[in-house]
Amino acid sequence: MPLPQDTQRRVSHIDVLIDAFHGSVAYWRLASESEKRWATVRTPTQPLLIGETDALDVDSDCNAKVSAPDGGIVHINGDLTADLETGGFHEVVIRGNVAKNATIRASGFFHLYVGGSVFGRIESTDSSKIWVDGDFKGSLATGHPSTNVNVRGDFSGTVSPLDDGSLLYLCVDGFAACELISSISKIGYTVFHASIGLSDCEPGLHPDGPGRRATSSGNSYSRWCVLSRRNEAEP
Repeated sequence: MPLPQDTQRRVSHIDVLIDAFHGSVAYWRLASESEKRWATVRTPTQPLLIGETDALDVDSDCNAKVSAPDGGIVHINGDLTADLETGGFHEVVIRGNVAKNATIRASGFFHLYVGGSVFGRIESTDSSKIWVDGDFKGSLATGHPSTNVNVRGDFSGTVSPLDDGSLLYLCVDGFAACELISSISKIGYTVFHASIGLSDCEPGLHPDGPGRRATSSGNSYSRWCVLSRRNEAEP
């Protein structure tokens, strides 16, 4: 069964914003227009493997490893509680959470929507577009050349480059501590830009002083904007 219509509408709205889920949207609009061969699995217990021209609907929590090494589309109508490996051009739509014990390893062009929160780990070797409607409390290893992350909830996760720091763009609608954002800015990404809805520092543009910092591998450009101030202890 396809994902519920409220999730379809949400992902379709995000696709207009970031151009990441056109294969999923085409399937929901008219299945016959989909370029993929779709299959539905309920409550998987054994590892699943799909090819470049395949697409998978997991109509439950996903408790088995999923591999899509050459691309494809994966929809999970629940939580991801096992590892997921993807490559090539691919879309992953998870209605629920990425559990603490789950790791997503991606190469190629990685497009991910999570309707819940991220408690596990995401690793991307190449470009990625990640949208999380809940909180981000897990870890993110970024790839090259660019990583775009949107979090509607709070952000308290860890971020580091999988190899060398490239381009990282982060948008958090909820709370993110100033110390955490500042620590990311010092990693040495070629460019790190962030928009933070709530933080525990003064609203405005950060950091103070020059926006360029010399590193061992060249210059690093970091800047972020805080919209409103909130004490970290407040709900």
